[in-house]
Amino acid sequence: MIGRYAKLNVYQEIFKSSDFYRVASGAFLIPVALLMEGVNNTGLVASLSLKELVLIISVMVNGFPIIINAIKGMMAREVNVDELVSIAIIACMFTGNYLEAAVVSAIMVAGALIEEVVSDSARQAIKELVGMTPDTATLLGNGCEMTVKVETIRKGDTLVVRSGEIIAVDGVIRKGATSVDESSITGESIPVNRREGDDVYAGTTCVDGFIKMDAVRVGKDSTFGKIVQMIQTAEVSKTQSARIVDDYAKWFTPVILASAVLALLFTGDVSRAITVLIVGCPCSFLLAGPVTTVAAISRAAKEGVLVKGGGYLENMAKANSLYFDKTGTLTRGEPGVVEILPEGDKSVEELLVMAAAVETGSAHPLAKAILRKVNERGYSLPEAREILSETGRGVSGMVGEKRVEVVSSEAYGQKGLTTVEVRVDGDVWGCICMEDTARPMAEKTIRAVGAKGIKDIRILSGDREPAVKRLADEVGISRWHAGCKPDEKLDLIKNHQGSGLIFVGDGVNDAPALKAADTGIAMGLRGSDVALETADIVLMNDRLEKLPFLVDLSRKMSLTIKINIALSFTINLIAVILGFLGVLTPILGAITHNIGSILVVALAASLRYSREL
Repeated sequence: MIGRYAKLNVYQEIFKSSDFYRVASGAFLIPVALLMEGVNNTGLVASLSLKELVLIISVMVNGFPIIINAIKGMMAREVNVDELVSIAIIACMFTGNYLEAAVVSAIMVAGALIEEVVSDSARQAIKELVGMTPDTATLLGNGCEMTVKVETIRKGDTLVVRSGEIIAVDGVIRKGATSVDESSITGESIPVNRREGDDVYAGTTCVDGFIKMDAVRVGKDSTFGKIVQMIQTAEVSKTQSARIVDDYAKWFTPVILASAVLALLFTGDVSRAITVLIVGCPCSFLLAGPVTTVAAISRAAKEGVLVKGGGYLENMAKANSLYFDKTGTLTRGEPGVVEILPEGDKSVEELLVMAAAVETGSAHPLAKAILRKVNERGYSLPEAREILSETGRGVSGMVGEKRVEVVSSEAYGQKGLTTVEVRVDGDVWGCICMEDTARPMAEKTIRAVGAKGIKDIRILSGDREPAVKRLADEVGISRWHAGCKPDEKLDLIKNHQGSGLIFVGDGVNDAPALKAADTGIAMGLRGSDVALETADIVLMNDRLEKLPFLVDLSRKMSLTIKINIALSFTINLIAVILGFLGVLTPILGAITHNIGSILVVALAASLRYSREL
């Protein structure tokens, strides 16, 4: 279970745990004991060798907690894997198979420790999400500004928000204008203009401008607060999924015990009963899933993909639906110049140079896009002066003796393009059109995934309909949903939950969808911390083209697990029958049992080194 916890490394958190050192020390005693083969006992326990004493200590360190949990489960009348493993450990101890008991104990407690730490990452994600909203805000009262705690703000309070500040609550602008980065809510990377009477949302950023706003929704009632609650709800529903091993234990344990008792009653041979318990020890079954999962996750890591648990890959194996966020997932996450349309006898170079001259030094994404295009073409820029930025409209300045204006335009909006108009001394020189362009491998990835049988492929985006349609046509996706808020994305996903649905996203607004999907995949480079924490799989290099590889890996892992489980059942069943008939002695039973475990590990290793993926 290699996953991302806190700083993209679950092991950093495990290594800080005192439980880790206890588990590691108990496991470390196993190879130490093997090195003591043939070493004379010190006389502390005359009937035991030094090797056996060390193995018993290992079992006490790692196996005793399992037995305690089993006793607690029995007292609560709950049967689970702890009871199953406890019987295996106790049976091994009674038969003198201390090495088997130590290994089973170490494997189970290590797996439980990793599972617990990875589960805790969801709670850490919620803490980071809450941390994205400010602790304080500027309250306007009696003509004076004062800094107050956000939790003290009430509906109807008037707040002041300046350039660069994060809006603390949902509200309505009463005075002023601003450009707002709403990517945390809608996923749209280009700031939108907001004026008097417009709504603004908690967790969004005032890029420039100055506003006075009335608080409308605060705390848990705000849009951002609801995102937090949706993540919490999705996390609870996901952790309630049934565990196959626990269901298996409910009937397997009584069957093995009954078989051992029947062997004793029918044959009167205690050795046969002990052999049945040994070969019935579920080690190979318990290894079937974990070792295959580790092999698959290790293989994914080699490809730059971090997977938080094998269950998510198993979900992918049965997937027939794949939904994408738009901005930063299928697209680069930043606008780029796609069309330059000069008027009359003006050239492309003249148009770009005039616009870029007055945009020099601006932090606005559209300005950066224009400047990048000028740099790409190697144009030299004249010096501009008297530059004036007008929030919500554009920028102006003097270039030589000419007055240049770069202003927002609605032209080509129906095509999904963001457009600015360039005016020189009042005359229109032309338009520059921009859009958030598709990732280079997006179209190829969509075709490859569709070829693997995943036919329900859609885009779920908070962006405008023309922009979403334009991208969908470009990458070859026929179904799309525009203008989606986080709760609407969540509803669309819940309608297909349980069918192996995969959702790929990158922003804070995608976090509820990532958690609710059967498998949530986040982009690692551009992805927000919250998206990375709540996602089940992370594409560390934002390589969307790794999705077909993940589909193949998930299917092969799922098949390998099924083969390993079937193999384990078959070996156990045959061994139990042969033990009952007296064909196997306790020693031969232990050998047979270990052969099953070795075969399971060998099959899992083949997945790790397979070249077919």
